[in-house]
Amino acid sequence: MNTPVQLDDFTRQTASQVVYQIFPERFAIGNGLNSADKLAQAAYDIPGAVKRGWDESTLNQPWGQQFYGGDLDGITDKLDYLADLGITGVYLTPVFSAPSNHKYDATDFFSIDPMFGGEAALQRLIKALHQRGMKLTLDAVLNHVSDQHPWFLAAQAGDPEKRDWFTFRADGSYLCWQDYGLMPELNLANPAVRDVLYRQPRSLVQHWLGQGVDNWRFDVAQDVGIPVAKEMAACVAEHYPQASLLGELNGYSASWFQAGGGFHGMMNYWYRTAILAWLAGEIDAIQMNRAVADAREGYGLKGLLCSWNMLSSHDTPRLITTVGSIEKARVALLMQLTLPGVPLIYYGEEIGMEGGADPDCRRPMRWDECEWNPSQRAWVKQLISIRQANPALQYGDVTVLGDRLPGNALVFLRHTEVPGQAALVIVNLSDKPLQTRLLLPYSHWYDGVPLRDATGQSADTRVQAASVQLDIAPQGSAIYEAFEPYSNYTFFKPRNCA
Repeated sequence: MNTPVQLDDFTRQTASQVVYQIFPERFAIGNGLNSADKLAQAAYDIPGAVKRGWDESTLNQPWGQQFYGGDLDGITDKLDYLADLGITGVYLTPVFSAPSNHKYDATDFFSIDPMFGGEAALQRLIKALHQRGMKLTLDAVLNHVSDQHPWFLAAQAGDPEKRDWFTFRADGSYLCWQDYGLMPELNLANPAVRDVLYRQPRSLVQHWLGQGVDNWRFDVAQDVGIPVAKEMAACVAEHYPQASLLGELNGYSASWFQAGGGFHGMMNYWYRTAILAWLAGEIDAIQMNRAVADAREGYGLKGLLCSWNMLSSHDTPRLITTVGSIEKARVALLMQLTLPGVPLIYYGEEIGMEGGADPDCRRPMRWDECEWNPSQRAWVKQLISIRQANPALQYGDVTVLGDRLPGNALVFLRHTEVPGQAALVIVNLSDKPLQTRLLLPYSHWYDGVPLRDATGQSADTRVQAASVQLDIAPQGSAIYEAFEPYSNYTFFKPRNCA
């Protein structure tokens, strides 16, 4: 068992969220408009724009220049749908003024793109979210801007102040994100740049927090860097102590947490890589179990709990397309909703949407229920309900147990400091039943405590002298939770607490 960690309220509240990722241009169009009506607006009269109907393909079009008309009012219109699913927070990819559909190439960090309805639409969305007890996370790009941004245009024109906001070479070339010339990199070593991005009260980060935004996700964290993340966290905490700051790092993030004081969490691509590789047969259960233990050891409990567990996003193929079947997708979702961390559900995964690599993963959301997989949505809704009903699955620690078992199974125990508040999660990818006795190094599931699979797939079992007899079907799974079977006796008493 891990050494007990005392969690603060911030970590518990952050870890208790279930976040839904939306690519605003593709989720919904508000005010009763269709694509043709919306795309006729002046905001879309830009060079190179390709205007598409909501049901048309995203393929074979200029990257970043095909528009379908999604906006912020469309998201507001669909919040009851998200609330019914069990979602507690919404994450939007960038919404600031930019020439592309993805908006990662901002021309103004202080205005909401008119394609999305401007700041008035953002305020309507914030109000509607907060009325439902839901939080909003916006996406910030501190590393680069559009080559049409006024800062960069001034720098190219020789403005002595703005010239040092970027990094130019003697031949006139400049540093840009992954050599993509339309996205020149900001010079974060310049204090004036950091002032306008996050250090001053009217900076990008602090301004929008003051307007009601709850949290931030930061693009390409490796380019932002650990020192900037630490300085930014200190600046934000002074005025917005409840704001969560999360970084994007497509890999293992331990060093970011071990440095201390920067991002509260990271996008947990480490989990995604392990889960998808295990489902594909590219790694065995030894590596899968070890991956969970490595994250706990490297990220620390607080860092792990505040990180986003993601299986797909606007940058990756969709889940079902990746794993190849609805059955494997459901196994992946069970792991996503029970492993430590904040589940991040990419829009449409709950109804079984498919899609390959970008831009195919950015297909418009399907709102005709005839196109849904209703059992998939019911499964996601059930898993969210199970998670939100058990504090151990929200902010409990994790003890990996599958590395001591034969076969091809992931097994771990989630547990809080409250006696009996725990969940035993088992995923058996073997073609044979997992029939074995598992020793439980956990003090507060007492002899005789009955365990019930919250998903209803596996048979009930019972704790017997610090062990449990498992009988999990081939390709089966279980989320075992304790329950009280007696009328005049309880296993879990207040005096059990230390």
